[in-house]
Amino acid sequence: MALEAAVEAAADLLDKAVKTVMVGGPKLRVAQAADASGYALAVMPSAKGLVPEHHPHFIGTY
Repeated sequence: MALEAAVEAAADLLDKAVKTVMVGGPKLRVAQAADASGYALAVMPSAKGLVPEHHPHFIGTY
């Protein structure tokens, strides 16, 4: 029940954001999450090879 409340609170916060950006690291498969959410996508240098630079949501390296 606490997990459900936390997910709802996070979703509410993200829905209110004007320009949401997802920053991904090497242990996260960020391309699939960016496709599902529609958020802009930046990656840390250690995850640079996990997301193709031609991905439609890719905005660069953070």
